[in-house]
Amino acid sequence: MTKVSKWKALFGPITPDIYARNDILAGIGITSFAMMGIFVASIILGLVEITNVGFHPSTFAYYTGLTLLSSGYEELVFRCILLFILVKVFRKPWFAILITSIYFGYVHLNNDHATVLSAFSNGLGGVMYGLAFIYTRKIWLPWALHFAWNYVQAPILGFPLSGFKVEGILKLKLLDDSWLSGGLYGPEGGIVGIAFRFIVITLIVLWIRKSRGGLKYNFNQSYNLQANFKESHYISRNNQV
Repeated sequence: MTKVSKWKALFGPITPDIYARNDILAGIGITSFAMMGIFVASIILGLVEITNVGFHPSTFAYYTGLTLLSSGYEELVFRCILLFILVKVFRKPWFAILITSIYFGYVHLNNDHATVLSAFSNGLGGVMYGLAFIYTRKIWLPWALHFAWNYVQAPILGFPLSGFKVEGILKLKLLDDSWLSGGLYGPEGGIVGIAFRFIVITLIVLWIRKSRGGLKYNFNQSYNLQANFKESHYISRNNQV
């Protein structure tokens, strides 16, 4: 491998490609839809109630930046570095996703109000983001999924975020502190949130199949595939002129 190829392999996962823009939009749409579903289900089941609505620009801007940075940092560490290395070492994407997802759930056990159920849910989050990374070979889809999941959950809807209290636009009162709602850990620590994790995983797979025409995870051929796509697309456009 040449020095140029090594640099491409190193920075490949964070280099925008022809899919990046649509992946970002799809990721934001998927987890925003899921979190709104969790919110509606929580209202219907009597798990929370809205007590007030308030918007403070400086606070909202702070949490926007914080959520972007924190989700980006976690995706860089867990997916672009750890997952990428494990795939290269073991050559078994499913095994790499399993290991990083278990670890992702484990590190969240240190959060306030964490439970075994919330760790399992965070592990499923690792599966969500891991699948998005494996099949796109890029950070953009998992980052967008992760960002919107956290952003809609806390700064907008006012739920606790993985055990942290965040000032959201909506002010919610917790009416249920059980395994169903996730309690003070937030909805991602409860059964309702876990159910929507599986919906998100399904939507991720559907999006990848629709945007890529199938599920492919050969890291060694990723950049060649991208180059070949661009070349064939360029040739096709020229032939139409």
